[in-house]
Amino acid sequence: MIAVWAAASPFLPAALRTLEQAAAPYVVLPDEPDAAALADAAGAGALVVGGAQVSRALLASLPRLRLVVRAGVGTDRIDLDAATELGVMVTNVADYATDEVADHAVLLMLAATRRLAHFQASTRSDWISVDRPPVMRLRGSRLGIVGLGRIGTAMAVRAHALGMTVAAHDPFIGRESFDRAGVLPVSLGELLATSDVISLHAPLTAGSHHLLDRPAFARMRRAPVIVNTARGGLVDTAALAEALDAGTVRAAGLDVLEDELDITPQAALLDRADVVVTPHVAWYSQGSEEQLGTTAARIALDFVQRGVRPHVLNPATRTAPTSEVTS
Repeated sequence: MIAVWAAASPFLPAALRTLEQAAAPYVVLPDEPDAAALADAAGAGALVVGGAQVSRALLASLPRLRLVVRAGVGTDRIDLDAATELGVMVTNVADYATDEVADHAVLLMLAATRRLAHFQASTRSDWISVDRPPVMRLRGSRLGIVGLGRIGTAMAVRAHALGMTVAAHDPFIGRESFDRAGVLPVSLGELLATSDVISLHAPLTAGSHHLLDRPAFARMRRAPVIVNTARGGLVDTAALAEALDAGTVRAAGLDVLEDELDITPQAALLDRADVVVTPHVAWYSQGSEEQLGTTAARIALDFVQRGVRPHVLNPATRTAPTSEVTS
């Protein structure tokens, strides 16, 4: 059996169609699963989850669970330590929406650099006496990418097409990856000090939380534009607002915020003319939505029906024999 915990997620129809076409037994958990719902899912060997918080308690409540498939890229809402201890593998759909997110990062970069919010507001006033804040020319400027994975690399391709030079910081890949992308490898400190635009494409971990904080903003020398399509927790929101006020940062384009369940504390940031914000939709297109649901369901099916082990994000996990999952 496969459990799907994605009642409010837009990829759910594609995931369920895939399971139904395979005639696979499944159960859909509600947004807030109670004891009865968890009892119905007790036989599940795999769980497909959207953006819900997968806690130790939830994992422990599904005794036959051996695989969590994150229908998405980030796993910061899954208790990986608990999953490892409980013998539950965790995987994700790492290669979906690459182009969509890279396109959206470029959209935010252009909107923030060209001061779209400011000039849109100006259309309601006298066009002859429009206030023109400083606008940086992108051609010949430097883009600094934090995280040169699939999306970061796709962002580099787009930046090169705009005539930008590109540097990146990623301590987890080899020099050959930088060379293939035509990107200069630099330390984080050099990237902060020498970039005209900084685009974040790194996962959110304990080590990367508030990667851009007050000390990081203080190291910036070119008043860069900050673009974040990765995770809100990479940026200290209060420190970003201070950097914008001080002119240490020119502008920002954000698709993610620190707390997307309650954005009230960040309301002041949203009302700024030097900040462009979209509601965590960089991943979205009709094609990526379909791809995400289908791929996540297929990973779960391959594991439960055929014992195919996916790429595992917590490799220390000791899993039960496949027969215990499929029986």
